[in-house]
Amino acid sequence: MNPTWLLFAIFMLLSLGAVIAFCYTVVKPLQTRWAVRNGRKIAAAGSCRSRFVFDNTYRMLATAPHDLEAAHLWQQLRQIREKSETA
Repeated sequence: MNPTWLLFAIFMLLSLGAVIAFCYTVVKPLQTRWAVRNGRKIAAAGSCRSRFVFDNTYRMLATAPHDLEAAHLWQQLRQIREKSETA
């Protein structure tokens, strides 16, 4: 293995690390903010037109770390889901 390939492999690993760090520090907080905003709308209305949007919002709120508002909205969405499944 020559030095060019070694430098290329190191560069690729550093690039992969930068992409992963960007996803965790920028993309995930934006997704959580979107989910909180949609969760407020769904909780206020008591239902959601799109099952796809409801499921995405529900899943993102369930996995939001260290966010009390997201946890509260997730509980409300869980109650809405249980009501809709029993009806």
